[in-house]
Amino acid sequence: MKRVTTTLKLKFLDLNGAPHRPEGDAVKAEMFNQTVCATTELANQLLRISPKERKALTTAKVVTPLKSALSNQVIRILKGKAGQRVKHFKVFWPEVNNQNWKLHRVGSTYSVSFPTIQGDKRVPLEVGSSYYAERLERILAEQDCERGTLKLMQIRGVWYAVLSITWDVPEVKSTERLGVDRGQNRLAVA
Repeated sequence: MKRVTTTLKLKFLDLNGAPHRPEGDAVKAEMFNQTVCATTELANQLLRISPKERKALTTAKVVTPLKSALSNQVIRILKGKAGQRVKHFKVFWPEVNNQNWKLHRVGSTYSVSFPTIQGDKRVPLEVGSSYYAERLERILAEQDCERGTLKLMQIRGVWYAVLSITWDVPEVKSTERLGVDRGQNRLAVA
């Protein structure tokens, strides 16, 4: 068996322009915006610190309105290569590790809970295909599947939960080769 990491990009249900509950959805969207602003502000604040000092940072030494799960992840990311390559973030999407988000299912509705600037929130997900439902069921059953990080993102005005999962897939033995001609003198064999 091979291990494959997959990213699932799932819309939040009824959060992106739902007509029947616009006031509650606007509150969640504003809370998500505040969380994004706070993580971006913390990330840019940490970039002003030297990389050597950043390595010794903990949440106890950082002043932020974020919950420790979010601020720890910002610190962890900026201690790595991302903190060495970037001088300033326009947007730093909030991210939590596998210990700080949970997947739930009530009936046929899936939801995910994760920390925000106002505490842990549980938000229903829009699952459009059986592909996503199958992956989410694997996460719930903990069947050959490891949860990775959850990232909160807004793309073209639509809020998403971006989940990474690592799971086992059967190895496929190939007996045929496929040639790829890219207009070059030497052909690549895939």
